[in-house]
Amino acid sequence: MKIARGSIGIFLAVGIVSASLTVLFLCMRSVMDIGGSCASGGAFEVAHPCPGHVAALMPAAIWGGLIFTGLYVFLAMHYGVPTIVSLAWPALFVSLGYNFFDYGVRGGAGHSGFIVAGAVFVLMGGVPLVWALPHLWRVYARGLQDDPKPWHVAATGAAVGNAVDLLNRLGKSPGEDMTDSLAKLDQLHKSGALDDLEYAKAKDRVISGDQT
Repeated sequence: MKIARGSIGIFLAVGIVSASLTVLFLCMRSVMDIGGSCASGGAFEVAHPCPGHVAALMPAAIWGGLIFTGLYVFLAMHYGVPTIVSLAWPALFVSLGYNFFDYGVRGGAGHSGFIVAGAVFVLMGGVPLVWALPHLWRVYARGLQDDPKPWHVAATGAAVGNAVDLLNRLGKSPGEDMTDSLAKLDQLHKSGALDDLEYAKAKDRVISGDQT
């Protein structure tokens, strides 16, 4: 049952991340259809109003993608399964780079700046993709589960792990930490692992807040 819940959670997280990328891709195209910029709201008359609900959908897609990418990494770490999070960054930048190239080529000389932006975005997504593909091949095709992760994947996992650890620390009061530490020291003292002097010194360190 626990594995089933984990599988459903991972599946939903990946689905929402994919949906967020798709919405962001389509929102970008709708803005570029009207010249590449738009605005919504405010007291002044807007030259290029944002089409549809783009002004709300774009930030929702960005934040939704970030939040559920983090959730996906957390669930994968929790259940000890390999991830394809290394494809998230390339998927974002290569797809947006494609939009720049498409509108730059179809728009003629007046839109040549889009081609430059497209080249930058494709490089930002392509380099991590080239770096990640050999790792994914070794993990999924050859079954090498312990293959070292690309740096950006390892950094993402470390960031999520640190955030979860921080939340756990915030959810536990200092008094609870001190009580747990003192209880462990007492058990060690009673078992003979610590003599009276070592026990007294360790207890003083815990009470003073020195955990080293």
